[in-house]
Amino acid sequence: MIARSLLSALSVAALTSPASAEPTSPWARDGASALRLVDAGRGPAGERLAAVAITLEGGWKTYWRQPGDSGVPPRFDFSGSRNLASATVVFPVPERASDESGITNVYHHEVTLPVAVTPKDPAEPVELALVADYGVCDQVCVPVRSEVSLSLAADGGFPGPAAAAARRALAHAPKPKALGAPDGPLAIASIIREGNGFEIGVRAGAPGALLFAETGEGAFVPSPKSLPPRADGVARFHVALPDGAPPAALRLTLSAGGEAIETLAPIDAVAAKP
Repeated sequence: MIARSLLSALSVAALTSPASAEPTSPWARDGASALRLVDAGRGPAGERLAAVAITLEGGWKTYWRQPGDSGVPPRFDFSGSRNLASATVVFPVPERASDESGITNVYHHEVTLPVAVTPKDPAEPVELALVADYGVCDQVCVPVRSEVSLSLAADGGFPGPAAAAARRALAHAPKPKALGAPDGPLAIASIIREGNGFEIGVRAGAPGALLFAETGEGAFVPSPKSLPPRADGVARFHVALPDGAPPAALRLTLSAGGEAIETLAPIDAVAAKP
């Protein structure tokens, strides 16, 4: 009887032990926010996939890679990792917010940022070590630094809710698309140089299109302003450039109808307005 009771207790302990849990780092909590790493297994092309998950208390926000008129751009440093060749953070389309500080690109409540991981040795685990610097804002803005680590299994990880959230975020992230590409409902149809700015023509395929602009180097560009559509129905936006030398390229993210694309357009390939 004692032996059977002990065996039963050990079985329950095995089922509820950390070894059976989804592989994530502990939450690094700081005030109104918390951050952790997730082992998301394999991506759609068989690549190693992780994620940075951030949760926020009600009313608080954090920022996209290019915050807008104000805010703190996030910085993710994986240089302390082992068996890591590269880690590329993928940013879902943000919300656009407006207040007395201007127009900003933000996330509320929670956001999952997929991370495409390339190991030096694919047969070995990757020991991810992340130092994350990001900002959270309500009535005031607070800089946050979080340090988390997680071992990514060489065999593809453990499926679970956090991994599923990372794969969903990757599936809905902006897809690269060439300027003027004719296929699909979304496209950057044209870019025309006009003074110290650009007129951007877009095919949106759905109402409520949002356009986000950066330089090709990820630097600040004022938020695009909507213009009346062209006679052929193509939606138009005006993108102004800050003073100074023009950038080498524009990086444009277009979102509408639950889909999103990203177009990198070299400035020297943009025609001037007749």
